[in-house]
Amino acid sequence: MKIGVLSILYCAVLTFISACQPQAVKTYPGQVYQFDLQQIAQSGTLPHEWVKSAEFGEKVLSFTVGENNNELVLTADSKDIDWVTAKYIVCEVWHDNPYSALLNLQFYRKKGADLAGVRQGEEDETKSPEEGPRISVNTGIMPSLKTKMIFPLFNLDGQRVNLPRFAPQMKSVAVGRRVDPEEVGKVVLRINPCEAPDYLTKIQIAAIYLTAELPEPYEKPAALVDSFGQWTARDWPGKIHSSNELKASMTKTEAIAVSADFPDDWSIYGGWKQLRFKPKGFFYTHHDGKRWWFVDPEGYAFISAGITGIQSSASGVLRGQEELFSWLPPQNDPLFAAAYQTGRDNNSSASSVDFLRVNMMRVWGADWKQKWEETTVGLMKHWRVNTVANWSDSEMARRQKIPYMINLSRFPTTPVRVYRDFPDVFDPAYLEAAKTFAEQLRPVKDDPYLIGYFLANEPGWAFGGNNIAFEMFATDLQSFTKKEMVRWLQKKYVIIKAFNDAWKLNMADFNSIESLTMKDRPSEIAWNDCMEFSGLMVDHYVQSVCKEVKKVDPNHLNLGLRYASIHSDLHYRAGEWFDVFSINGYRNPAPPPTDEVNRRTGLPVLIGEWHFGCAIDGGLPATGIQPAESQEARGDAYRYYFENGALRPELIAMHWFQWNDQPIFGRGDGENYNIGFMDICNQPYAELTKQAKAAHENMYKIAAGTMQPYNKEIRKVPKIAY
Repeated sequence: MKIGVLSILYCAVLTFISACQPQAVKTYPGQVYQFDLQQIAQSGTLPHEWVKSAEFGEKVLSFTVGENNNELVLTADSKDIDWVTAKYIVCEVWHDNPYSALLNLQFYRKKGADLAGVRQGEEDETKSPEEGPRISVNTGIMPSLKTKMIFPLFNLDGQRVNLPRFAPQMKSVAVGRRVDPEEVGKVVLRINPCEAPDYLTKIQIAAIYLTAELPEPYEKPAALVDSFGQWTARDWPGKIHSSNELKASMTKTEAIAVSADFPDDWSIYGGWKQLRFKPKGFFYTHHDGKRWWFVDPEGYAFISAGITGIQSSASGVLRGQEELFSWLPPQNDPLFAAAYQTGRDNNSSASSVDFLRVNMMRVWGADWKQKWEETTVGLMKHWRVNTVANWSDSEMARRQKIPYMINLSRFPTTPVRVYRDFPDVFDPAYLEAAKTFAEQLRPVKDDPYLIGYFLANEPGWAFGGNNIAFEMFATDLQSFTKKEMVRWLQKKYVIIKAFNDAWKLNMADFNSIESLTMKDRPSEIAWNDCMEFSGLMVDHYVQSVCKEVKKVDPNHLNLGLRYASIHSDLHYRAGEWFDVFSINGYRNPAPPPTDEVNRRTGLPVLIGEWHFGCAIDGGLPATGIQPAESQEARGDAYRYYFENGALRPELIAMHWFQWNDQPIFGRGDGENYNIGFMDICNQPYAELTKQAKAAHENMYKIAAGTMQPYNKEIRKVPKIAY
């Protein structure tokens, strides 16, 4: 009997020891280097264990983050790693948290060089740039979906912000300054979110390696998407389970929209009849001595309560993800054909599928588009939404006579781009491109329902406090703009010795500056000169375009560049040529400091995007850029943000992003956020829309100072999105 007990104990000990041992090292196609997971785990402080993974079929390391303890140092020193030969870094992961995991890959520069990174967003503002990485790459990972997180190393050049997607990984964003492969030093992987008690992420990592070949995708995964385009992994209030439920729900939504109209004290445009200025036949801006307003074509004061993405589409990536779907509509069916799109690569297979359209087609048949339009306009009026905002169906807005804004497409560019998407603005071809760009306004220049136009959306060069001219000299790429800067330097310094003394260089003459490359700032004067010329570059970038659009369309408002956020004086500088200054304002609980924008530019301000999403009690695992802990909290957050924004004298528009949720399987770039007024089955979020309607009905009284704004703030929870 004793021998039997000892045998059992002995076997148990062996099993425990075996479970704690790492998996035998295997190699991968094109492998250049494999990171030692055991060494990584032991050098950090994250709780970890080797586990036999059912998903990977082998032993993997399982990590659990702690409160503000989420860092794995892949290597503290990259001197023995061949970053030049490698083309990709790959991290094989899986998790079953009830929300998406967020992986943040950080590349530091070797010591001894100019280590300064660049602050690129709110998430970095607690640290100085010198403490941060040179490049920071953020990627979303779906729950219960084995994923190879892939980062192409050519993106270390810092020229792209939104990266191409390698499905099934979700959105991937890179920010920071160029670091050459041979300069890579410390590399860190951070696992998010990491806030107690509800957001302590646990994740399995099977391998991390460098490879010269793009890795093959995993074998067939379990179905992620049901026949209505919904997530299969969870249930939630409002989830559709049958065609009868879908029809009943959409019939209920139609009933809300029938016979809806704006309030009696609103004009046909959605302006406020209790305050009138001079009518001009088109929208314009006006300061009445106390605050800014839009003024509608009839002369009534107007605040723009808008929603972006009001369109009959919510498509997501299909190609390469076909195995994720439990059912797909037949592509040769005449009804469902409009739910598919093919790519631009001459591949005949569908590249995307749209379950919002599929669901409307099921209920409304061949008339689905007309029914969508009628229902959507009714819902807008019922919820007091008076603007069809960016990324929307502007043709629908024109037909239905709803005020709208448009985003002009194909912002002028040149064969050479000097930094990210910043064109060679002193190339004569840039002015010609600006003239062509302006022509797209000609068909709408006489439409009174058009409020105005955005020149571009979130230009890549404007992510971060970047010194554009300095970055232009990071390579030996020749450009008209570089030649212009050399002429500017020669005019400033006159003799080459004065230039060399200031920049601490030894150039033979001014012409030789064109071939100069700089990885590190040679002197503070050099950095400041580059920043000064960056301002001249931005002046030319904006003025050339703004002059041309105003020639074609003198009737409508120039709404600016729709910046993602403000990180540089260069952003304010561009505002001289705008009628309204537009920024995207993802903040909690209220809009960003728009008073500072107004003070610096003298312009009224438009919030082009904002939202709150939830990753827990609905059908999507990601919050969007600002989080809420529940659907009810989304409604409270909307009302607080909007009403407190309406109180500000400079803020004349706030546009929620967006009308429908994004698809669970990810739109083109991988976003799959719960940020809609409506879900994928065209059902409204009642908690959100009730509060939005109240906010819109109150906005004019709040703006006029006769009513106080809503004061219930929501509890802050971790952001689960990039």
